[in-house]
Amino acid sequence: MKLRHHWVDFIDKLLIIRSESVKRLERILFVLLFLGFALTIYQIAFPKNESIHQIVNNFLRQVPRLAMFLYLGKWILETFVRKKVRLSDRQNLPDFVFFLILLSFNLLKHNFELFESEWFLYIILSVFFIVRLMREGSRVKHTILNPSLLFAVSFILLILAGTALLLIPAATTGELSLIDALFTSTSAVCVTGLAVVDTSTKFTGVGRDMLLFLIQIGGLGLMTFTNFFAILFQGGMSFKNHLILTNLIETDKPNSLFNTLAKIVVYTFILEFAGAVLIHFSFPNQLFTESSEAWNFSFFHAISAFCNAGFSTLPDGLFNINFRYNYIFQLIICFLVILGGIGFPVVIDIYESLKSFLTSLFRTLILRERFKFQARNLNVHTRLVFTSTVVLLVIGTILYYITEYNNTLLAHPTQYGKWVQAFFGSVTPRTAGFNTVDMGGLMQGTILIYLLLMWIGASPSSTGGGIKTTTFTIAISNIVALARGKDRVDLFRREIANSSIHRAFAVIFLSLLIIGLAVFLISIFEPQHNLTEIAFECFSAYSTVGLSLNLTSQLSNASKIVLIITMFLGRVGMFTLLFGIFRKDECTTYRYPKENILII
Repeated sequence: MKLRHHWVDFIDKLLIIRSESVKRLERILFVLLFLGFALTIYQIAFPKNESIHQIVNNFLRQVPRLAMFLYLGKWILETFVRKKVRLSDRQNLPDFVFFLILLSFNLLKHNFELFESEWFLYIILSVFFIVRLMREGSRVKHTILNPSLLFAVSFILLILAGTALLLIPAATTGELSLIDALFTSTSAVCVTGLAVVDTSTKFTGVGRDMLLFLIQIGGLGLMTFTNFFAILFQGGMSFKNHLILTNLIETDKPNSLFNTLAKIVVYTFILEFAGAVLIHFSFPNQLFTESSEAWNFSFFHAISAFCNAGFSTLPDGLFNINFRYNYIFQLIICFLVILGGIGFPVVIDIYESLKSFLTSLFRTLILRERFKFQARNLNVHTRLVFTSTVVLLVIGTILYYITEYNNTLLAHPTQYGKWVQAFFGSVTPRTAGFNTVDMGGLMQGTILIYLLLMWIGASPSSTGGGIKTTTFTIAISNIVALARGKDRVDLFRREIANSSIHRAFAVIFLSLLIIGLAVFLISIFEPQHNLTEIAFECFSAYSTVGLSLNLTSQLSNASKIVLIITMFLGRVGMFTLLFGIFRKDECTTYRYPKENILII
């Protein structure tokens, strides 16, 4: 009996110190993995003599073994030191899975050459640290930052981290200034594509991989990745985090948040992989000396296109002589840009509609059940995005064909080639940023078309920028409604909420205000350049397009800072920042007497 009492007392004491012990193990684990990641960067990026390299490598080989024991100890404390043991607890299961992965690595690394290699060790340490960082980041208590400010801060932190990575000596072929590193990092994170240095020659393979990482994270958003891995590896997230992410991705089904995040991530990776495969087989292998180089090229351009980033590893962009007339390659890029720019809410809506229809069809054909028609129509947002996207693509293609027929299109002898170029010229200003022509040789009419298309941009909750297709369409519809004497806007037999109309005009006004201020400042800093080039640069930066009339590399540091701020505001959204800065009125139920103001 005394033994039982002693055992109960021992368990009670363990329960008291359990929480603190787990927190300490988590801190030690994070510091260990951070140290492993930092030393990995040091090994890859910084020159050193062989003895130092070997000493650091010997330490790094001990990190997986130490992390394995820490994961095991944490799992044992959280699983067994509790009043009711639950081996299948989803929240603690990832720790045991990580322990098994590291155990397998430590047992098999001497039997397989791949596991014994330095690069595999570096990859293991980097992946475990990033996963740990995302898991810890999801636990941050957001008592001060609201969702809008948190979204903006996540981009600032990612930009600063990207700047530090690009300043690593091994990332570039020569010295890169701080302002150029900051500009390039901002352009990558904000998926813009403006470049002050030549991406193909300035950055090494490591540097281009870093750029690709920044583009991928920036395209989908750091919050999306962080919370996706939080749910995946923790089995859930805090209620406040849940509400924050629901606000950011604007889902109407908060209870299915993980499903929504999973669809976004899976949709992105599937399309990027498929795009890379198609790109790989769209050009002859003779263009690259090794197969790995061809695949690196394919994946870089697939991710850059889907994220609407516009970065290219070719010296002249897609205007490169080897790809200038590769129309299949250009069409693949176009469709990746379009699919990345239509917005994830549209993709999810289409998925749900197709799923409903195909389920009924399957049960009818296979199970011989009576076909059940489920009236799940596409919502107004999806229809509006589709309609506006198609109209802009068609009008843009026709106008480009007309304005450039006797100019840049003369270089393409066939009508097929001319129309592909015209289509590409209609797609790329919609925040993609790739160019298959010399931008400095465009007609003035084409430049004006580009300015409009860049300003409109892609669709909401997508990888693209601009004021968004829905904003522009709602504003035009409201003007038409006012001209007809109507007091409301009707689209697809639905009345558009006044809040959406007010927001659309606010976004338009703020965008023109920011672009106008950027043009004004750069025109002061760069008096030697004409206003058309400066305006084009500012529209491109705000709409995160990346096209330039060959001006970016000639800008002074002051002008680069203006463009950095413009790119950031264009990606995050000035309206989003205003939401975060200003507090909402606690009481909005009161009304003042109405007065009419003379407008026209």
